[in-house]
Amino acid sequence: MSDQRVHLNLIDSSRQLFELDPDAVLEIGEGWTFGAGSCSHPSISNAAFRSDDSLEADEFVARAKNFFARRGRGFSIWARVDQPEDRDLFAAAEQAGLQHVYEMPEMILKAPVEALPLPSGAEVRRLTSEEQADDYWHIAAAAYASLDFPPEVFQGYTDHRGLLADNLVAFIAYLDGDPVSIAMTIVNHGVAGIYWVGSLEQARGKGLGRATTAAATNAGFELGADIASLQASPMGRPIYEEMGYETVFAYKLLMSPPA
Repeated sequence: MSDQRVHLNLIDSSRQLFELDPDAVLEIGEGWTFGAGSCSHPSISNAAFRSDDSLEADEFVARAKNFFARRGRGFSIWARVDQPEDRDLFAAAEQAGLQHVYEMPEMILKAPVEALPLPSGAEVRRLTSEEQADDYWHIAAAAYASLDFPPEVFQGYTDHRGLLADNLVAFIAYLDGDPVSIAMTIVNHGVAGIYWVGSLEQARGKGLGRATTAAATNAGFELGADIASLQASPMGRPIYEEMGYETVFAYKLLMSPPA
């Protein structure tokens, strides 16, 4: 498998995002991280990650089912497709009745990105105050509706102080003064993880998604990362490929319905 650090970045960055939700419950053990957000949506808001590949897959799945069953939640396990580390995890998940519901490529980049000229009336600003956070999550909710994410996924992110953490940099693009596009980076394990990239429908096709992603990518390198990483949506993948991101494997979400 390519760099193991990108997987650990996803796990620790997800933990950090769960911490933006005051009502989220986290369980971090020796080899696993479970997060149950305030939203009951059984994927992003309720997720299970195996951080130690030597942890028995059957034990991990059983622990995850127990954790979420106590909360009456469905959940998703993030597993790496066609990677030897997770073959046992797929087998255990299938045995436990989890369903394959969504796949996304894991993409990496090893150098900063060239910033392209913005269209007239557009600018990209770094998020520097808690007051800007509402705009950020409003754009996320509207943008990810195109991928059938309910807006409740984002409504729990109310501890805006976390968006000003030392290892997190978020950006908002404005068009004629209105906030329309977003991206952030969270740096850990030497990796700049790029998360929650999105644009309002009326701002798509103008290069603003690329601009915010480039800003987040470069900010991650400036914070000391030596590689950038993201999990691409179908809409975002062509943009990331044009920027130089390359697919190294794919993640698949293995979903368990509510107990």
